[in-house]
Amino acid sequence: MNVESISLLLLGAGFVLVLFLHACLVLCETSMVKIRYGVLGDNVIAQLRKRRSIGKLLDSGDLVGRVFRLGKVLCTLGLGLLMVPLTETTYFVFGEIEFIRILVFPGVFACAFFVHFFFADIFPRGLAMRDPALSLQRTYPILLLFCWITMPVMLLLGRLKKIHFKRIGVEKEDELNPLDVDIQIRAMGEDSSELSPVVRKIFDRTLQMQDLVVHDILLPRNQAVIYDLGEDVGTNLKVMKDAGHTRFPLCNGDLDNCVGIIHIKDIFRCSGDPGQLDPLALKRSISQFPQETPLEEALQRMLRAKFHMALVTDEFGRVIGLVTLETILESLVGDIQDEFDSDEELVVPLREPGIFKVSGLTPLHDIEEAFSLDIDNDDVSTIGGLVSSQFGYIPSAGEILFAYGMKITVVEVSQRRVISVEVEKELKLDPENQESN
Repeated sequence: MNVESISLLLLGAGFVLVLFLHACLVLCETSMVKIRYGVLGDNVIAQLRKRRSIGKLLDSGDLVGRVFRLGKVLCTLGLGLLMVPLTETTYFVFGEIEFIRILVFPGVFACAFFVHFFFADIFPRGLAMRDPALSLQRTYPILLLFCWITMPVMLLLGRLKKIHFKRIGVEKEDELNPLDVDIQIRAMGEDSSELSPVVRKIFDRTLQMQDLVVHDILLPRNQAVIYDLGEDVGTNLKVMKDAGHTRFPLCNGDLDNCVGIIHIKDIFRCSGDPGQLDPLALKRSISQFPQETPLEEALQRMLRAKFHMALVTDEFGRVIGLVTLETILESLVGDIQDEFDSDEELVVPLREPGIFKVSGLTPLHDIEEAFSLDIDNDDVSTIGGLVSSQFGYIPSAGEILFAYGMKITVVEVSQRRVISVEVEKELKLDPENQESN
């Protein structure tokens, strides 16, 4: 065996080793993504965490994601460096045969490409998706080795990245973690199947839900329909019939004195004279959330406690509105309407381009999405509330407001709230007019 053949074997062995390391990284990365994606039961994850090293890796998603990224880059560079001498050695070994000499360079490149694509990416990814727990148990030592080897480089690159991001105005919280759930849900869905527009929209709304609090979707207190214990049963039943709801806060005058919830079906089940009905005997308990409670937390608590309505309080403990399970679910899947709901659209385009008629009940986060705006106002949750708060009173029809890149014209009002407005986006505003309004 001549020197060229030995060199070819050594280079081939080095190529296989780097492929193996890359495959281990892909295997481990996909396993951790699947675990973070929630495909394993709590018992399996608890078993994995019994190994302290695995537990630390699962709790260090940001660091682990960067190690994966850097490790795969290093492996790819290593394969590229090995390709040059491997190609040259192959050329010298088979250089005496003319037709092989011609095929050496494209042949070695094509073989390296397909071997890398299948054995270092597709094959380990499939293994990890089939059994994430076993794959992580088998490959986590390789990941720990890369963490140890790349730590000095990680510190240096982290420092350079921090300087660069600061220079271009990128905040730390804006940076994306390679193992972040938001990214991986999209990536896993796109790798596994073609998502329908409906499913993709629900995914997008689910991701946006992490940025919402109950204040963003609450029903303001002045729009809540209550069962007033200070009124007689007949008056309350008429109010409930006109509202068409099934659950009503049971109050002594207003929401600040709410003692529970009364369900319309509990009233229907009562026998005897409706005028002798004791609503306190039918009341159900009601919970409450501070206005800054994350919407995701509120949904979990409502599902766990099996209640459908809750009060929302401000920092002083005053009730500012209601939140319902249906409203939270609508933030995920869109408006849920039954045969009793109005078919009125919240945002309706008018004949004039760029002008929309908007219901006063439209949540501000829907306005932000529809008009691509950023409305920095935590005091109100609807466009009607925004208009009233900006004026400082309930405006009259025809009054105009310039705010947050919009021209808002009041169309319809009642004694208690703004019913509808017309919104025009991105006008070239006159500063004097803007200040006067």
